[in-house]
Amino acid sequence: MLLLAGLTALGFGTHEAVVQYRLGREGIRVQGLVVRHRVNFGKDGPVHFAIVEFVDVQGSRHTFQSGSSGVRGLPVGGGVPVRYLPGNAPKSARIDLARRRVKDVAFSLALGTLFSAIGIWMLAGGR
Repeated sequence: MLLLAGLTALGFGTHEAVVQYRLGREGIRVQGLVVRHRVNFGKDGPVHFAIVEFVDVQGSRHTFQSGSSGVRGLPVGGGVPVRYLPGNAPKSARIDLARRRVKDVAFSLALGTLFSAIGIWMLAGGR
C-alpha cells in the first residue's frame, strides 16, 4: 500500500515538474488578484487555499484555486503573479512565486520517495 502511495505521489510530483517547466518556457505571466480563501477542514485542522482571479492576454477573466495550501503572504485583495499556458488558461494557471513552485514539486517528490522506499523495504523484508 505504501509503495502504491509513493508511486502515486512521485507521479504527481513529476507531472507538476513538467507543468512548471513548460510554464517557465512557454507560459505567459500576468498579474492576478486573490479574491478569497477556501478552507477545507480535515483531521489535522483547517487547510487554506487561495482563490485567484486574472485576465488573460485576450481579455478573458479566469479564476483558479491555488494547488498548494497556505495563504501566508497572500491576503484577500492582494496582487499575485500568475503564469499560464496560452490556450489552457485556467487549467494550467499557477501562482508564479519561486517558493511555491519549488514547494509544489519538492513536497510531492520527497513524500513519494519516502513512501516508495518504505514500501520497497517492507516488500523486501517480507512484511
